[in-house]
Formats: sequence, C-alpha cells, structure tokens
Amino acid sequence: MRSPNTNVELRQLAGSASQIWNRGDEWVELGGQMSETARELTAIGDSSVHKSKGTDKLAEMASETAVDLSAAAVRYTDTGKALRIYADALEKAQNWIRANEDAVRDAETGFQTAQTAQEDAVGRQRSIERVMPWEDEPEQGDLDAAASDVSAAAAALGTARQHRDEMWTAFDDTFETWSDAYDEAVDSIEKAYETAGNNDGFWEFVDAALDVLAVVLLVLSVIALIIGAPLTGLLAGIILALSVVVLALNALKFAFGRATLGDVALAALGLVPFGIGKVLSRGVPTLSAAMSSGRGAVVGAIRGGLPSAVSRFSIPFTPFRVPVFNPLRAVGNAWTWLRAPATARAALPAPSMFVNPIRSIPLGGTEAVQVQTFLQTMRNSQWATNPGVQQVISSTSRAMPGLPTQILNTGLWAGFTANDIAQLAGWSPHIPVLSDVKVG
Repeated sequence: MRSPNTNVELRQLAGSASQIWNRGDEWVELGGQMSETARELTAIGDSSVHKSKGTDKLAEMASETAVDLSAAAVRYTDTGKALRIYADALEKAQNWIRANEDAVRDAETGFQTAQTAQEDAVGRQRSIERVMPWEDEPEQGDLDAAASDVSAAAAALGTARQHRDEMWTAFDDTFETWSDAYDEAVDSIEKAYETAGNNDGFWEFVDAALDVLAVVLLVLSVIALIIGAPLTGLLAGIILALSVVVLALNALKFAFGRATLGDVALAALGLVPFGIGKVLSRGVPTLSAAMSSGRGAVVGAIRGGLPSAVSRFSIPFTPFRVPVFNPLRAVGNAWTWLRAPATARAALPAPSMFVNPIRSIPLGGTEAVQVQTFLQTMRNSQWATNPGVQQVISSTSRAMPGLPTQILNTGLWAGFTANDIAQLAGWSPHIPVLSDVKVG
C-alpha cells in the first residue's frame, strides 16, 4: 500500500534506533577521551624538560600523535552526535508508524469501500431513472429513496476521503521528517570527516592496491621463471609497468606525508633488476637470433655438402677419365638445395616455451635457458662436426652467462625476492636516514 500523495510505501522503517543511539554515544565518549589524551600529549610535546635525545624523540612523537588524535577526536565526536540526532528522529518515526500503520490502512480501506458504495448508489439511481418504453414510470418514493442513498453515500465518501487524506498526510510528514534527518545525518558525518581532515578512504584504497600489486608481481615473477619466448618480452613488460605503478603510488604517499623516503627507495628497487638484467645479459643472443644463426649454419652445411652433378667415367682399355653430366644427380641436388631450410628447421626445432626455473635463475631468464637448450640440440645434430655449425655453437656458448654472472644472478634473484616477500608480509627493512625522511 502506497501513499496517494508521494507514492511512498507504507512500511516500518529499518534500523534499531537504540543501537544507533548507543553507538553514537559511545563514539562521542570515545572522541572526548581522544581529545583529552591529545591535550596530554600536546603538553608532553610542549614541555621544555628534555634531558636526552630519547626524551626529545618522545616529545616529537607525542606532538605528532596529538595532532592525529585531535583530528580523530573531532571525527568520532561529530559523527557520534550526528548518529544520536538521527537515532532520535528514527525512533519518533518508527513509534508513529507502529501506532498508526493499521489506522492508515483502515482509512485507505474505508475510503475504497465508501467509494464503491457511492458508485453503487449512483448506479442504482440511474437504473431507476432510466425507463424503457415498455416499462412503467418509477414511483416517486423509489426516486426519493435512491436520491437519499446517493446523498448519504456521497457524504460518507467525503468523510472517508477526509480521514484518509489526514492519515496519509500524517504518514507523509513523518516519513519526510525521517528522510530529512537521514540526509542531515549523512551530511553531518561527511562534514565531520572533512573537518577532521583524516578521511583515509582514498589512502586505504591506495594501500589495498599496493597489497594486491605486491601479490601480482610476486606471482608474475615466478611465472617469468617458467615461461620463455615468445612470451618473455610480454611478461617483462607487464612486470615493469606494474613496478612503475608501485613506485608512483609510493611517491604519491610520500608527497602527502603518508610514506617515508625509505618506502619510495624500496619501491624503486623493483626497477633495479631491469637495469641490472640488461647489463648482465649484454651480448647474450636472443632465442630468435640463436635459432637463425644455427639453422643458417646447417643450411650452409647441407648445401655445401652437395655432390657435383658431373661424374667422371673411365674409358675402357685407356687411362683416361671422361666427365659426364648426370641429370638425375642434378635434379636431386636441386631438390636437396631447395629443401635445406625446411630440413634445418626440422632438425633444429624451437625449444619448449616452458623451462626449468632452477636453470632460469642463474642464467638470468628463461630465454637464456631456451638458447642453451637449442645449443644442445645443435651439438646432437648430424651437422655438429661441420665447421660452420661448430663456429656458431662456439660463439653462442661464449656469449652465455659465465659462472661469476650466474652466481651474481642467483644472488640478485634471492635478494629481491626476499624483499618482495618481506613487504608482502608487512615487514619493511629500515634504511638508515631514508626511513626517517617524511614530508610534513
């Protein structure tokens, strides 16, 4: 059932007024305690009785804490007051609806009944007044009775309508008063946040985003040890982009005094492996380059080993050998020459995209593992003894990371992974000087 004036549904309002009032009262009391504590901390910070660096640090921390605590006191106190005011309005509205809901329904039902009765009375009157040619004229008494019924029904309808309108108007006023109180409470709470100046909603989102990014980066870093080309570049690009986002968010927090320079430095460490990786992998061929060189050498070996199409036959009973062109051999040579690239690709297939992560760590990445696997395939091929193929194997092997580089790669991976896990666990190492630098 809805109000004919506002179309608001006739129902009880949700919420426990007593619980809301109690929560608001608790927050007002808590805000008062925070305010009192802030005054005490301010007194400590303003005290001139400092005998050591320890007490100086205590005074500094007390002053900083007092500012935050004062802001929190304003936030809790004003929010609690807004909740108490709203709780009173809610209770009044709920009490009125509880006491009058049935009366409003009865008034609406009475009006509907009176309206139907009035329509029926008018219908009967018209039926009596409507005389067909074959019917007799109605008696005056019947006409007077019908008119009296119509008049009585109209009067009853007017009374029912007036009562119905009064009840719905009272309900609409009650609902509007409650709605205004709700809107005012929302505005007051928002104002309390603005006045306190410590609304951490955005920064809570930033912290949550950093937590999620930390997990994603750790997972992608593990995946990057398993998946090689052709996805190596894509994974590296994604990890680099996410690391830049982490650095930017920490820089933003630092600019607003919510992070230390040490936090920014730790975030910047996420970009270091990319720079170090380029230095350590300088000269190491990509998988595509290694495959191109290796297959090219095999193609050269195949084509260089083709026999001549000219055969020499001895003339009987003479010491002479006469050169004779062999068309079948010429056709075979041409076919072998044309198929050399396909033969090289079949003999030297691309290594699997998935590699052993234990090998990826010292070699500095999955693509180096794939290159190493491709080199082994070349060594096991039937052309491994060919000078050209041996030269490719030798030059590529020399370009691969040596033992010192492999040890450095392993150490870097262990260090940066340990840092990622530590930050994910909520523990950040203290960086001298930098961890003490903070804006504001």
